[in-house]
Amino acid sequence: MKNPVKYLQDLVIVPVYKFYKNFLSKNARHSYCKNIANFIFNYSKETALIMLFFNAVSILSSHIAQIGGLKKSKRENKEYLISQEKKELGLDLILTIIPPFLLNNFLKKKLDAGLLTTPEAREKLINIAAPVVGVARDELYSTDHIRPIKETVSSVLSRGTTAIMQNKKTPKFLFNSVKNLDKKLKSTLPNYALKLPAPNLEDICTDFNNLAKDKRISPKVLKQFRNGSAYDELCGQNNGILIMATIAYTILASNIIMPILKNKLANKEYEKQLAKMGETKESIKRKKRFEYNNFPVIKVEENSTFNIFSNSDNTTSTNNPNKISPHISPPVKENIFSEFNPYMNISSQPIGLRI
Repeated sequence: MKNPVKYLQDLVIVPVYKFYKNFLSKNARHSYCKNIANFIFNYSKETALIMLFFNAVSILSSHIAQIGGLKKSKRENKEYLISQEKKELGLDLILTIIPPFLLNNFLKKKLDAGLLTTPEAREKLINIAAPVVGVARDELYSTDHIRPIKETVSSVLSRGTTAIMQNKKTPKFLFNSVKNLDKKLKSTLPNYALKLPAPNLEDICTDFNNLAKDKRISPKVLKQFRNGSAYDELCGQNNGILIMATIAYTILASNIIMPILKNKLANKEYEKQLAKMGETKESIKRKKRFEYNNFPVIKVEENSTFNIFSNSDNTTSTNNPNKISPHISPPVKENIFSEFNPYMNISSQPIGLRI
């Protein structure tokens, strides 16, 4: 028999200690808080992407909550509603993740390439900010820092395959297949060490603001920019366009596109359910119309319990108020003094003794 202390140690003490060490200890809190801080720092400037991300999270949580509520309910058609909700969840995620990110990537390339900008912003970048920082005109409006979608997907999948291969508990057959996939993914990625980074708009504006903080730029030049900052003037304009495009697509998708697609999906599922029952929309309408026009009439049989009321006449007539039903005998009229007549007769007879 196993020692109770050893049994308690293996099942309770060791798992609790590992959980505390990996998630609740000071080092664990420092590590994942640092990762969260790095994520926020790297993507805080991408306001449009943050909006899309949290919009997708809200839609996902809403559908999951509705599916959980339907599972706990006692509705007869809850299985059909759950399947419908799952399909709408997939449709929502597709429309709120893939097209917005494609739109954001497309607009970002156009903005950084200078194809979607105002003449005033172009003049300030070329004639004021770039010469101060020391960037030539040929180096402006570079889009090399923007990764293509295929490259981004390959990079994310490559990180996943690397994590699986580094895990010692990974089965051998899975390790071999993941290893082959990892080679294919890394072959599609460029060698960033050999790629010279070109100055982008954000780097130029950041260097310009740093020189302004060191007071190397005259106040007259700084007055030409919003709040005296090239970043607020030029990068803020591009971020504003991305945010407006994101909000416009979100409104369009949630208020126009999604209701139409959900309605078509619901109609298609309804037709499938009718087909399983051997019915169509027209047959259902005909049955409802027939039932309405041929409303059933209640017939009373002779021996029915309602016949006990058939002998009474409930009609009222003002022509002959003294009319009485033939089945009911009229009351006998009696004199109210009839009870006293015997006594009156007795008292009126002659008696021998008189006073």
